[in-house]
Amino acid sequence: MLVLLNWVYAKWFFEKDLRKHSDIVELSWQVIDDSCRIIYLGESSNNHYGDEETNHRKISDFASDYFPSVKMGDLTHSASHAQTYYYMLKHIPASSAVETVVVTMNLRSFGPLWIYSKLETPLRKQLVLLEDYPPLANRFLLAFKAYPIKTEEEWNEVVYEHWRTDTFNIPGFPWRTNAGWNYGMYTYGWYGADGQRDWDVTALACHYIKTYAFRIADDNPRVKDFDAIVELCRERGWNLIFNLMAENVDKAEELVGKDLMLLFRLNRDYLLKRYGNMEGVIVVNNLSLVRDVNFIDQNWTTEHYYEEGRRIIADHLAKSLKEFYPDDYHDPDSLKWDAGHYFLGGTRTLDKQHPYSMTLVLAADSIRPDWSMVNVAFELKRQDDLCNPIFALEKQNAQGEKSIDSYAVKKQVQNNGEWDFATFALPIDSVFRSAQKIKLYVYNLSDSPLEIRDLDVSFRPAYLKPRVKAQTYKSADLHDGE
Repeated sequence: MLVLLNWVYAKWFFEKDLRKHSDIVELSWQVIDDSCRIIYLGESSNNHYGDEETNHRKISDFASDYFPSVKMGDLTHSASHAQTYYYMLKHIPASSAVETVVVTMNLRSFGPLWIYSKLETPLRKQLVLLEDYPPLANRFLLAFKAYPIKTEEEWNEVVYEHWRTDTFNIPGFPWRTNAGWNYGMYTYGWYGADGQRDWDVTALACHYIKTYAFRIADDNPRVKDFDAIVELCRERGWNLIFNLMAENVDKAEELVGKDLMLLFRLNRDYLLKRYGNMEGVIVVNNLSLVRDVNFIDQNWTTEHYYEEGRRIIADHLAKSLKEFYPDDYHDPDSLKWDAGHYFLGGTRTLDKQHPYSMTLVLAADSIRPDWSMVNVAFELKRQDDLCNPIFALEKQNAQGEKSIDSYAVKKQVQNNGEWDFATFALPIDSVFRSAQKIKLYVYNLSDSPLEIRDLDVSFRPAYLKPRVKAQTYKSADLHDGE
C-alpha cells in the first residue's frame, strides 16, 4: 500500500508540491530547457544592482559575453549558500547538457552570522522535499516540520554562543574571541574630528568584526557542503569552479585594521589550499579585486557591487573559464573603468637597480572636489623578510618642490614566495589639492627583490564622517571575554 501511495503521489502530486514548497528546483529544471553547458550558481551578489543604475545585467551575464558560442545560464536565489547550491546541482537531470559548474563562494558564509541566520528556517524548509527519501516520505517530513524551526531570537542566541566560544589566535593581540574583540571596539571605538564619539562608525566597525572575525576549520558546516559539491561534480563529470567573491577589504582595513585583514588572509588561504589543490577544481580568487567605491552597501557587509564591480568579477572568472573553453573565448572589451578609477596592469620586478613600480601620474586638478578619499590596492610577492617596500604618494608643487607620504607595506603581507595583496584608504588633504602633479607608486627600500602587479587606484567621496581612531587596544586594559 505504501509503495502504491508513493507512486500515486510521485506521479500526480509531487511536482506541484515541489513548485509550491521548493521553488529552487525550478531553477535546476530550467537548465534542461535552456540546454546550458555552463551554469553559474549564486545568491544576490549575482543579480543585485544599485537603484541609480540603468544596466541591471548580472555577473553571469557579463561572464557569458566572453563565450558567445557557449550557452551559459544561472541559478540565482537570494541568501543561498553551499548547502542550497548542492541541492540545486543534485536535481539537475542527468540528461542535461551541463559541462561546467561555477559556484559562488562567500567568505562570510563560513561565519556564524550567516550559518545561523534567521533565513535558515525558510531555506531549510525548501530542502525537505529534495532529500534522498521516497517523495511521499519527504512530504510527511515536510508536514511534520522536519527542519530547524527557530525564532530570530533563538537563531541569534546560537550566533552569540559561537561568538563567545569560538577562538582564533592573532600574535600579540589581546582577544581570542569575536565577542571580546567586538567589546573592545565598542569600548574604544571611533571619534569624530570634534572629539565626540562617532557611534555610527563604531557600530559599522563592530559589524565588520562580528561578520569576519572567525577561523575556518575542517568541521565548518560550509566546508562540508563545498566538499559534497566537489564529490557530486566528480560523479557527474562536471568541471568545477569556486568563485570566491570580493569582500570590501578597503573598508575592513580602514575601520578595523591589520588584525582583521590577517583573518581575511588566513581564511582565504585555507580555501585556496583546500580546494585549489583538488584535481578538477579551480578557485577564482576575487577577494581583493573590487574597490570600496564599487560596493553598493556602505553601511553593511554584503557582496553587492555596482556595474563596474560586477564586470571586474566576470572578467576574472572568464579568464579561468578559458581553461575549459580556450577556442570559444572572446574578449568583448567591455571592462571600462569608471571616472576616478585607474588600473595599471602587468607585473614588474623591483630590485636595487629598478626600485620603482608602475607609476600613476595625475594632475591635481583632475581630482574632483567631491572626492576626498583614495583607495589603493596592489598585489606583491616578496622573496624573504628582508624585503621592505613602501607605498608612496608624491606631491609636487608649481616650483618643483616635492613632499612624499610613505606607508609601510611589509606588515600587510603574510607569506614569502606567494602573491598577496595590500590595500590603503588615504584622505585627500589640502597639500594634495594644491599640488601641480601627483604620483602614486610602490618603492623597494631594500636590496631584496619583489614583484608588483596590478596597481589599482580609486578616488571616491568620504562615505564616513571625518574621524580619528581612539587609543590603541592594550591587553592590560581589557581582557578577552569581558
